[in-house]
Amino acid sequence: MPTRARSICFQQDLSTGYAIGKPDTGRRMIRWEKNSMCNSSKRFDRRRFLKDSLLAGAAGGILAAALGSHSSLAGEQVAASSAKVVRVVLPPKSNDLLEKILGVFSRQVAKRCPARVTTQGEAPLTVALTLDPAIGSEGFRISGRGGGIEVAGQNELGVLYGLGKLLRTSRYSQEGFTPGSWRGQSVPQKPIRGIYFATHFHNFYHEAPIEEVQHYVAELALWGFNTLLVWYDMHHFDGFDDPKAAAFRKRLYAICKAARDVGLEIGLITIANEAYNNSPAELRVGADVHRGGWYDCAVCPEKTGRDGRSGLDYILGVLGEEFDWIAPLRPKYVVIWPYDQGGCGCEKCRPWGSNGFVRTGAKVAGLARKKLPGVKVVASTWYLNREEWAGMAKAMTGKDGWADVILSEGHIWKLDGRPMVGFPEISMHGMFPWGGFGASVLAARAARQWDGVKAASDGGFPYSEGIYEDITKVACSQLYWSDRPPAETLREYIAYEYSPEHVDALYKVMMTLEQNHHFRWWPEQLAGADIPAHWIPNRGAKPQPDPGAEDAWATVQQVDKALPQWSRSSWRWRVFYLRALLDARLKANGGTPDARCNEAFEELIRIYHAQGANPVLRPPAPRKK
Repeated sequence: MPTRARSICFQQDLSTGYAIGKPDTGRRMIRWEKNSMCNSSKRFDRRRFLKDSLLAGAAGGILAAALGSHSSLAGEQVAASSAKVVRVVLPPKSNDLLEKILGVFSRQVAKRCPARVTTQGEAPLTVALTLDPAIGSEGFRISGRGGGIEVAGQNELGVLYGLGKLLRTSRYSQEGFTPGSWRGQSVPQKPIRGIYFATHFHNFYHEAPIEEVQHYVAELALWGFNTLLVWYDMHHFDGFDDPKAAAFRKRLYAICKAARDVGLEIGLITIANEAYNNSPAELRVGADVHRGGWYDCAVCPEKTGRDGRSGLDYILGVLGEEFDWIAPLRPKYVVIWPYDQGGCGCEKCRPWGSNGFVRTGAKVAGLARKKLPGVKVVASTWYLNREEWAGMAKAMTGKDGWADVILSEGHIWKLDGRPMVGFPEISMHGMFPWGGFGASVLAARAARQWDGVKAASDGGFPYSEGIYEDITKVACSQLYWSDRPPAETLREYIAYEYSPEHVDALYKVMMTLEQNHHFRWWPEQLAGADIPAHWIPNRGAKPQPDPGAEDAWATVQQVDKALPQWSRSSWRWRVFYLRALLDARLKANGGTPDARCNEAFEELIRIYHAQGANPVLRPPAPRKK
């Protein structure tokens, strides 16, 4: 049992193997403090620590040692007993939001072990949830409380994030729930920590059973995300009243409500000249302005139809219907997009990024503020060139500046001191079909991108086409939270989602998978797929050396035998396992898949619910004739 002590004690986050006190600073800073809830069995041995530190420094520095050289730390058992019943004490003035957050916690515990979470009666472990406005915005604190644990949040979101940390640093077995030893306070550095679900092309978000998507939203929130962006992609439908459009809106609403139910904000991405598939032909864009994706139904705001209504009238009409539909969920953001899939190159609109887009965006922004009181309007600069950005910045200064936030990926383009956010691409880079080979691990790449903009950025919305980039998502969330090195995040992820006993081995596999992330191609890969040639970026790609692929696959097979059943059967493990399998077998086969590879592709299709997905998202199993 923890006891009050005057002696100096050393506490560790056993999921990552580094000392804590002021957590998640992104540095391996060891803090010595008098802690009123130290465990006497964890009394700090200063001489031993100094000796180990000097040895580690000689081998490459304390940072390198903490990231992987002390394998015992990652798998060490927490100094606490397991509990078959966990009693959670809600604040005296609880609310529906806290109760739904408790439901997320309970579901994660139940998935991993036989422990039962309750709010009634006695239990060997008590977790008290409290609200403390003195903690920094959306931050949390985990501390000892009697013989139990207190999770305090600055608000309900802070409580959610604190429970996420508790879940990830705890251990699970048939004996029950063993609480983690992590204690401290953590406050996010960046205010906008979002994720964008590309809800289209019959991907996971578009087709998976709605409960799977809703649970996934909550699981991502535990890592520190605070906003979910979605897109009501109109081009799939023939107007607002199309039964398919109504069904899709119902689905999208349910996904957004799942985010709101755990305290996340939501936002909509809209194209400045967006249109349905049945938009009037006489209003459609005529001049070719393709930058990125393109839909032929896009409307020119300057054209006039046979009924006397302009293209702008059409745009505001369809977006107004969309804003009315989403209004009950009180979205915080409306993001207005220029290119990919929008734009117009007519004489009156060009250059679109600094002319037609700015004027049309102003009207859309005004409509959004009228329909959605309090909404923040985000102006995207996606695919703008420097000349367009300069013109846009000039046109949007002062009273004409209709954007509250600027979205700028890969550039530091700020305007009048307004917040800037990014839109890092984590789904399509170096893999085609997207997610077609299993887990996409791009955590180091995400960190490099973040390093280039973090000083000027207020956060971001990573671009997601599915669940296969789950590892990269959580790396991004922690970069936004505290600039936390991906090595720490991934090790914590492995301990939580796979096994704390195999952190070092699986972390090495993750590094191998990222190193060997590249396009793959064989002549029959997309046989029978209806896909334009310009959408096939991997055509003709040559096999790469893929060093370490065989070792990674051997490690994954060995670990697979030792995993608990809940982890071994989880989709997170399966997409990771199948990626290691495919890398190794494709290397052995000179880049051509064999029967086992095709079985892996079929399993990925089932996991993603991608049976009817666009070919850009469907794993490349041979199509049945």
